[in-house]
Amino acid sequence: MKVALCDDVDYSQGIVLRTIGLEGFEGYRYLKGIGGVDFFFDKEEQAQEFLSKYGKYVYAVGKRDLEEVVGGLLKERGLKISTAESCTAGLLSARIVNVPGSSAYFVGGFIVYSNELKTKLLSVEEGAIKRYGSVSEEVCRQMAVGALEETDADISLAITGISGPGGATYTKPVGLTYIALATDKEVLVKRFIFEGSRNENRFMATQWALEMLRRYLLFGGIDV
Repeated sequence: MKVALCDDVDYSQGIVLRTIGLEGFEGYRYLKGIGGVDFFFDKEEQAQEFLSKYGKYVYAVGKRDLEEVVGGLLKERGLKISTAESCTAGLLSARIVNVPGSSAYFVGGFIVYSNELKTKLLSVEEGAIKRYGSVSEEVCRQMAVGALEETDADISLAITGISGPGGATYTKPVGLTYIALATDKEVLVKRFIFEGSRNENRFMATQWALEMLRRYLLFGGIDV
């Protein structure tokens, strides 16, 4: 993987590589935040060496947010996206439209905080909610399919989880979150347990939803 240097970015202070999901790194200058880790390099050769080891975790060169990166990929491919959100209550949609020109690829989203709206707006089966619970792989899967079927989007993202501090059970702890990505060919669901505060967990859910989308667009899967 090659570092793509941009003409409109000032690299006089060095190169920044933004990552998500990377753990166990040593020997680098970095700054860890809620949404991932930024690594800093003085020379392009150093950045290239890092990329040869950890390239799949790097989502941006320079301080670009993940929604901007994903927006660019969607626009390049001429794809449209819709969202279905429970615990994040519109935060994912808000991040997507933070990017100028997002109307070219974002068709809209559904905030389905209650089970009633999950059923009414997205056709989530009441039986699935009763059997598996609203925070479950099956319900998240149906949310993503519903968001896809109710819009003309090519891809949908769905999120349901327990952000905390309450609402947890022994089998479903605080931070438990399911994120689904659906197309007309497949539905992929990933399970997470975030360990931050309520709003940190909500932000991380949107961060990983965007990362799942990035990986899918670039590599054809979410577990690359």
